[in-house]
Amino acid sequence: MGASTAACSSWWAGGRDGKSASLQTVQDDLRYARQKTQETRKALDDVRFADQIDLPRAYRAFRDEVNTMSGAGSKLVQHANGMHYQGNAYLVEAEQSAGQCRYPRLSKTSRMPRMELGDAFEPIDVQGQQVQRAYRSFEFDIRTIEEYLSRELTEQGVRDMEIFMRRSEVDGDNLLYALEAELTVVERAKRAYDETAQGKEGSRP
Repeated sequence: MGASTAACSSWWAGGRDGKSASLQTVQDDLRYARQKTQETRKALDDVRFADQIDLPRAYRAFRDEVNTMSGAGSKLVQHANGMHYQGNAYLVEAEQSAGQCRYPRLSKTSRMPRMELGDAFEPIDVQGQQVQRAYRSFEFDIRTIEEYLSRELTEQGVRDMEIFMRRSEVDGDNLLYALEAELTVVERAKRAYDETAQGKEGSRP
């Protein structure tokens, strides 16, 4: 699969209606959330150690990261809820056709083959719930800090938020750990699925 086709598959297989996703899409969204978690924490550190002159710039950068993190987090919540409430039916195979990519109206995720993962599905569902809980805690911390500093953008305001900053370190660590754990089980499920698919192809006359 070419890079452009792969990118298309990842985008389209996310499901415009949000009711299904490919395992590749889930994996990509987990990796993106991991990156944004790290970048949000760095931006918060810049706020924490900025002097009054640099504080407005550091705060704007942090605010932007918080908003981007919220977008990444909404995908985590979507996948976790989709798998929890729809079960294995939430996951579909990624599209392979560039034509389907070019003309998305000709293709609906609801018509794409479901990924039957068997025993490999439950660990993804379980880890997805842990990711969602960890994200909610981290989101609460960084939103509380961002909203308070929007009104009190001073060095004293930063000091007032010290308890939430310390909490965000712990909750950020927990989120990164949960993301890594889910990435591990997703990768394991992908390998098992690919091996099964290859076995089926090899057994055909």
